[in-house]
Amino acid sequence: MPRVRCECKRVLSYRAELAGKVVKCPGCSAKIRLPEAAPTAPPAPDEAQELQLERNEAEVPLAASVPTSDGAAPSGFPLPPSEPLTNLSVRRSIAATRGRSTATQDYWGALPGAFAFPLTGDGLIALIVGVLFLTAAQYVVLLVSFSFTGLILAIGVCAFSTGYFGGYLMTIIERTAHGEQDAPGWPDVTDWEENALKPFGCILVLGILGLGPYLAYRYFAHEPNMTIAYAILGAGLFYMPMGWLCVALVNDYAGLNPIPVFRAIRSVPGRYVIAWALVAFVVAARIQGRDLFAQLPVPILGAVLRETISCYFLFVAARILGLLYYKSGPQLDRLAG
Repeated sequence: MPRVRCECKRVLSYRAELAGKVVKCPGCSAKIRLPEAAPTAPPAPDEAQELQLERNEAEVPLAASVPTSDGAAPSGFPLPPSEPLTNLSVRRSIAATRGRSTATQDYWGALPGAFAFPLTGDGLIALIVGVLFLTAAQYVVLLVSFSFTGLILAIGVCAFSTGYFGGYLMTIIERTAHGEQDAPGWPDVTDWEENALKPFGCILVLGILGLGPYLAYRYFAHEPNMTIAYAILGAGLFYMPMGWLCVALVNDYAGLNPIPVFRAIRSVPGRYVIAWALVAFVVAARIQGRDLFAQLPVPILGAVLRETISCYFLFVAARILGLLYYKSGPQLDRLAG
């Protein structure tokens, strides 16, 4: 698997067919052109070597350092930045390696923590920023949509806010999928093409793939059978969360390919059913909460509370999908196709 190192020291591994393309570093958002013939990093040390380091760590001077391995992450997804190992970080490295191997054992125990994720640490800060952003976007739409030109502008604002917020949710999924516990920072607003337009396109196509067959059947069938129609709708809704996870991990339109999505669902059917049910629950709770606060007589307070409910439950949904990948070990390693 070819690899390249970003200026921020993060090591990226990628599929050979992506060579020559420009990608965005998930760590610093810098654009990187993948080399045509990328060098391959040395293989990671095996478990026996790591255990030997642990036994001999007392012999390692405090000022000494051992270079980390640039071992590839599952499916060629980005790795965290490599850092020098001291006698303390050797212990942390070994713990992280063992944590990945035992991640599949605590999937169920990790799910409740997803509901606390938006309310702790950096998650709370990100939640506040998201609420302010969505509330401001909502009022801009209301202020400008009184003429044809204003309506076009309102559509553009809706597309931008949807893509920008959706792109941030995909970043939560990607970071969680690689074991990061803290919420990521919000991306640069000025890079609207990469951080808003591209995610909006992915979300739009994913919605077409999930809901398009149902709408097409209802519209084109001469006498649509509602049982069949709802079965098609249910299949589309069941497909969409895993599709969202795949797009977030690949960070490209290639993640919209349904074949890896279906393979991933088949790889972890029980876990995916639970994750899907939780995502469906939080989305339904978001809709009900928005409807409840929409009845408040104070407009600004009602808008802030509605967007707070939206941000909270969407953050939880993104966290659940990221945990599905991170805690499933090698069973989802082929998710990127």
